[in-house]
Amino acid sequence: MREVFLGLDLGTQGARVVIVDKEGNILSSSEDVFKREPENPTYWWEVARCLLGSSISRLGKDSKILSLAVTSTSGTVVCVDTRGEPVMPALMYNDPRGAEESKILNRHLKELTEKLGYKFNASYALSKILWVKNNLPNIYERIRFFLSPTDFINFKLTGRMGITDHTNALKFGFDLLDYRWQPEIEQLGIDLFRLPEVLAPGEIIGSVRRELLDEFGIDYDIPVLTGLTDGTSGQIASGAVRVGESSTTLGTTLVIKGVTSSLIRDPLGRFYSHLHPEKNRWFPGGSSNVGGECLEKIFPGENYKELDKKITGLIPSPLIIYPLVREGERFPFVNPRARGFVSGSPSSREELYLGYLEGVAYVERLCYETLSEMGVKTNDTIYTVGGGSKSLIWLRIRSSVMNKVLKRPVSATSGMGVAILGA
Repeated sequence: MREVFLGLDLGTQGARVVIVDKEGNILSSSEDVFKREPENPTYWWEVARCLLGSSISRLGKDSKILSLAVTSTSGTVVCVDTRGEPVMPALMYNDPRGAEESKILNRHLKELTEKLGYKFNASYALSKILWVKNNLPNIYERIRFFLSPTDFINFKLTGRMGITDHTNALKFGFDLLDYRWQPEIEQLGIDLFRLPEVLAPGEIIGSVRRELLDEFGIDYDIPVLTGLTDGTSGQIASGAVRVGESSTTLGTTLVIKGVTSSLIRDPLGRFYSHLHPEKNRWFPGGSSNVGGECLEKIFPGENYKELDKKITGLIPSPLIIYPLVREGERFPFVNPRARGFVSGSPSSREELYLGYLEGVAYVERLCYETLSEMGVKTNDTIYTVGGGSKSLIWLRIRSSVMNKVLKRPVSATSGMGVAILGA
């Protein structure tokens, strides 16, 4: 009997199921895109349920699933009632609502932010929760739990509601050093009973519900584990887990992470440190609003592989581009009103495309320089994962801009990172 582990990656644009063996080898990977309602948690579950079913059915009877774990975007908030049903659309990680509330949090929870070395901004879950409390009081009273997308899917899988992991809990305002919710949060009018119980990543929440097992054609229990944020999952999958190593996940956005033996604090709140699943190391890093999304917005429906071929002889471009395509930036600086710009006039569509690739690379470089200035030491090699890392010309541009060696693992996705939690 072959023993396998499942990872479900709930991304911005779709879901992916990755199945790995004990050695971390990917046995299969399948995905589906969100064709509608990207902020509807119930629709996320519909897609995830179908994808899990089809992935499991292809495994065959000679395989046994030892665990299932979920990863998702960090800072996104799902508001559910006592039945676990969403009472409003999800507040996505890049939703600028909560910018003013983040200022209130930084004043009121100053002891917590100085202790953990970050500052709240609009991307943090707690900023969005306070926004709901202040602006939608009637909806707030209906909410039983504020959850991450991972927590919501885990509830749908197991029937156990109100449990999260400490990587997702960070942006909800959880104290990672004392390992508790601070009572000062309640002084802002946010009831602590509406916040989830926090466990370490990889702990068993429960088993997949019997009706789902029957639907999937499984006659044994499948343990469901607490998960990870997508950035942390991507880092683990990349192999950047030892002190001094670093990783970039280049998907819709950039996620930059290093590894340190002690907590690194940033008084300006540009980055934060996740606690390692084993609680013995820290993953300092941050998430930018810059990333592959700029290509989707500026070059919709175009063949990126063909564009990649056409720009080879154009490097470098004469353009200076900050490739934000929505309002607000989180890292390498924090400004909820920041906007992207293009300096210079492109002579062709291809040159503009090159300028955007370069712009993302320079933002990535600035992120690493920011970490270095704050004492996060990184070596000359960066592990890189995510859809943007599949482009060889983009890898070359990024390597040149940062003067670093970029290593792209043969198989490394956020789904793989969370799957190997159980291995």
